[in-house]
Amino acid sequence: MFRFRRDGSPKYDRSLLGPIDDVFSRAVKTYGSHPKSVAWRDEERQYRRFQIFAGLFDLAGRQDGFSVNDLGCGYGAMFDAYKDLPEFRHARYFGYDISDEMLRQARRSIRDERAMFIRSHVATEEADFSLVSGTYNLNMGAADDPWLDYVQENIIHLWGKTRLALGFNMLSIHATRREDTLYYADPVVMRAFCEENLDGTVRMVDRLEPDEMVIFVVR
Repeated sequence: MFRFRRDGSPKYDRSLLGPIDDVFSRAVKTYGSHPKSVAWRDEERQYRRFQIFAGLFDLAGRQDGFSVNDLGCGYGAMFDAYKDLPEFRHARYFGYDISDEMLRQARRSIRDERAMFIRSHVATEEADFSLVSGTYNLNMGAADDPWLDYVQENIIHLWGKTRLALGFNMLSIHATRREDTLYYADPVVMRAFCEENLDGTVRMVDRLEPDEMVIFVVR
């Protein structure tokens, strides 16, 4: 059952998100601006997702200065991946994270006026594109049903902050390996959820199958 606050945003569930905040806050103190801080094995795997999401930017057309929401931004790796792209020259970037330590690291290492980092479990700004890379994967062993409710609440709210397109990835139940601290979603269920609850065109991107799904929703 979805739980929204009066302003329409999902409630912060400390029992679900508190352990994740703790893990990432400790990790960034140990590794700094490194993929290991945000549970990626290496930079290549991390940046592969960013490259896939960047395919959405063509939807901005000739628009001068589109904007991006990055939910679960960590230390700002997505901004670093995009900052030198020609189409990103006049872009605005809003990075959100629940970890104060992650945000401190991001602000220390990124002093670009195009980037703003905000402590929040939901997007607070409207943007042309909203992107979620890996944020829905680490659940620290939480029960599947509450975690799926959290993810779906979050996606509905994020869609409301999105003008052009939403992109997110999740680990798949068809993954060849499983870890107890990660959540694995059913691609059929997630596609149906998006088609039923978001008023856009839903597209599955199959470049990471079978281990992971990428879903684009375009207005």
